[in-house]
Amino acid sequence: MRIGAWTSSLVLVALGGCTGSPHAQEERDLSLRDFAAPDAALVQAAERRTAAAAGEVRDAGLSVEPADAVDGTRAAATTAAPAAEARAGNGPRTGEAWPVEGLVGQINGRPIFADAFFSPIDDELRQSVAMRDRTEGRRVFVDTVRREFARTVESELVVAEAESQLTPEQQQGLFAWIKSQQESTIAERGGSRAAAEASIEAESTLSLDEFMQQRRDIALARRLLSERVEPRAIVSWRDVMQEYERRRAEFNPQATVRIGRIRLSATEDAERIAMVRQKVAEGRSFAEIATELKLPEGGFWNQFELPPEGIRGLKELSDAVKDRLAELPVGKVSEPIEQRGFTMWLAVIDVVRPEAKSIYDREVQLRLRDELKGRREIIERERYIATLRSRWVTDDIGAMERRLVEIALERYWR
Repeated sequence: MRIGAWTSSLVLVALGGCTGSPHAQEERDLSLRDFAAPDAALVQAAERRTAAAAGEVRDAGLSVEPADAVDGTRAAATTAAPAAEARAGNGPRTGEAWPVEGLVGQINGRPIFADAFFSPIDDELRQSVAMRDRTEGRRVFVDTVRREFARTVESELVVAEAESQLTPEQQQGLFAWIKSQQESTIAERGGSRAAAEASIEAESTLSLDEFMQQRRDIALARRLLSERVEPRAIVSWRDVMQEYERRRAEFNPQATVRIGRIRLSATEDAERIAMVRQKVAEGRSFAEIATELKLPEGGFWNQFELPPEGIRGLKELSDAVKDRLAELPVGKVSEPIEQRGFTMWLAVIDVVRPEAKSIYDREVQLRLRDELKGRREIIERERYIATLRSRWVTDDIGAMERRLVEIALERYWR
């Protein structure tokens, strides 16, 4: 029920339910002919009746403000919600204006109401309001409203265009398809219309008719986009090859080398240096020595991408280190390096060579084609939506978006 109809009903109930007041008999004596030339007593009776009605409305814990005098699109309702619910942020607090059913504008003749617009993103808006960083929260809040509005506009444009393209025969076929889908939905969700509606409303708060309308719109949109967008998003073999060359390093990653190091002080670790020298002479591996010394991470020191020329091509290492490691087998301990009161041994822990993937690999081709097609579909879709926007939208899109942001801030941002 619209807020105006609800208000009228409320006032009628209040005025018609005053028979228990002290002035009930006097009020029943009033009739239309009395107001042709009312005397002072009748005027006083009418005033008392009006005051009594207003008092009962207030006692009911609910008051209604009139529609906005400027555009007639806003109403404010105040409810006497329990304090706990008000603190939880579920709806308006007592004595607080809450904009509802604001007619923001029309897209292709379809009205956009604020209350219905905010319903799908209500949780997201409340989460952004609850963010500790108020500046970031406001940015996320506004972006959420704008994103949902863009999605709504796009959906309305595509559906309107799809409907306009249907021939009479296609409209009949669509009607038959919707009927069969509704029968299938009812059969899958309990076998009766009531059971199906209860199941759908529990999942999405939609009625059965709204659920079927949603499926109809999705089907129309998919059909239109497949006809108008997909043919423009063709990917050729040449496109795939060029994309592969641009991303060659991704499919042919460099090998990586992990280097280990044992570094001991000549003054503080003399015994350990002697022990390492003995182990190296015995031919023990780097991993075994590092384990005996209880080095963290097994003595791992650093990791580098291995260039085509091998370790000698590593610019990050000094010449002395390269000389020790260049021809060293994996796991073997190098000759010691004496450096500023320290003795150091190095080793190649392992070399990882990822598998290279050729352009002739079927999985690579499919991956590149799908990615290119997806990007082009987005571009072509945006172009197509832009043409629909210029042909179909009658209201100022920018003004509608700003109005929704203003209502959202007024309703949620506190």
